[in-house]
Amino acid sequence: MTSRCWFPVTAWAVLGLLTALPGCGGDDLDPGTKSSGDPITTDPVSSQSSPGVTQETPPAPWVELLASAVDHLDHARLDEAEKQVAAAEALLSEAGDGDGKVAGLKELESLKSQMSSAREAEVKRLAQEKTEQRARRLTEAKELQESGKLDEATAALDGVLSMGPTSEQRETVRELKASIEAHRSARRRLGSWMKMLASTQRSEVRAAQNQLRRDPDTAIPLLLEAVRSSDKPRLVKNTLEMLRRLRRPELAVPAMVGVLSRVEQEASWPDAVRELSQVRESGAGPLLLPLLGTAKSSAQKAAVLTSLAAVPDPPTETLLVLLATLHQDGPELESALRAAFTAMSRHGQDDLVALRGLPSEVDETTVELLAKLPGRLSEVALRKDKEQAGAARAAKKLAVLIGTIEPAPLEGIKVASSVGVYAKSSHSAVLDGKWDAEDPMTGWQHPLDKPGTIILDLGSEKTVTAVRVWNYNGGGQRDRGWKDVDVFVANSRTDLTPEISGTIPRAPGASDQPDFSIVLPVDQVTGRYVILKAKSLWAPSSFAGLAEIQVIGY
Repeated sequence: MTSRCWFPVTAWAVLGLLTALPGCGGDDLDPGTKSSGDPITTDPVSSQSSPGVTQETPPAPWVELLASAVDHLDHARLDEAEKQVAAAEALLSEAGDGDGKVAGLKELESLKSQMSSAREAEVKRLAQEKTEQRARRLTEAKELQESGKLDEATAALDGVLSMGPTSEQRETVRELKASIEAHRSARRRLGSWMKMLASTQRSEVRAAQNQLRRDPDTAIPLLLEAVRSSDKPRLVKNTLEMLRRLRRPELAVPAMVGVLSRVEQEASWPDAVRELSQVRESGAGPLLLPLLGTAKSSAQKAAVLTSLAAVPDPPTETLLVLLATLHQDGPELESALRAAFTAMSRHGQDDLVALRGLPSEVDETTVELLAKLPGRLSEVALRKDKEQAGAARAAKKLAVLIGTIEPAPLEGIKVASSVGVYAKSSHSAVLDGKWDAEDPMTGWQHPLDKPGTIILDLGSEKTVTAVRVWNYNGGGQRDRGWKDVDVFVANSRTDLTPEISGTIPRAPGASDQPDFSIVLPVDQVTGRYVILKAKSLWAPSSFAGLAEIQVIGY
């Protein structure tokens, strides 16, 4: 074949091939028919899917509504949850039967039950909140009345009545309103005497107190109002004294502690501390201890601690509350040491190893601090700085209580006076250090025309922990000594209240005998004079006496 006729033949062959292929210029088949001409049946789902992938059925329309309702219910949005539940219920009622509807109805019923419980809880919560709100308003009204804000107190009570109070609360409102009216009446009748209570003249103050004491029930609301004054410290001082003298500690003690709790009454803190120290009834301790945690300044904390050291009922946990302060130097250290001593001596907490007298639950950190306390007390007790003298004395007192420091017989003691002497004896013989001897000159003899009394002068104020006494020991005269005795420690020679009373055993009436003394413990009382006074004798005759006296302390 020649080259001229090759191209046409080749071209026609290619064109024929293209014509035979579908869509390339031949007789194209309709897309909706098979090659045989039959129509193609198409699945609407599978036609949109990739080969080999099965598409999931979309969730029922109520599923999202129920899930939204659950979320609202979990976040306490009950109104929104109810809307979603109602919408889901409407869709479920229109849906045809099927497994999806059954599950949806089941979840719907569960949500309805939860909604009902949540609504009940909400009603109870709102009712409780309303009850608490009424109670707060009642408390507020009472505080306003005590502060003398009678109009504001009345308004607060009217607010309680508008909140659907219980019958008990209505009765409380009635009682408070009656009290407010009595308060107003008292103001009118006793107002002039209350003004005189703030006088700088002591005679006027006494006159006002006497008049107010004649009608204490009427005066008390005015006194409780006056004691809150922040700009009249003299009125507060005289009012605190008046409250104490009324001998109603259930009213006076909270009022005194209340002064210590108010920062704006700092000028009256010393007066509150003084009056609290003179109250002998219980009640202040549990009120004072929590104030340590809310004190706004070192001065306020020190005032609370000073009061806590003087009251008769410090709580058993006082030492544990004070531990951190005891281990730190600061302006509150001395008063904290004294408060700890009061609490520990009251509750028998002198054994820090056995934790005797302390609350049962004590953590490891507290146990460690308790174990370090004896060393800390010994270190503070040895301080010589003038500024640390008070803390050193308080630390030594506490160290003696727990046995870290042992007190010793005091030296330099002299006999200040006695009831007298008999024959050739001398009252100073009780300080000569001789007790096991029959020599009359080593003991003190006194006549019986007056009660036996002897006063020892320590030379300066000391802390007395015990008095040791040996009875008169004359040969064959074992009944010539004292029997029952009172021991006093004071800074004056006047007999006040005995620190301890006891019975002195008979002497053997012979020499070279075992120690026959008795130790009369004293609760670490400070004073310059120690007074012993006989209450009875073993066998009264022509004279009586003592062989030796030893004062133990520091």
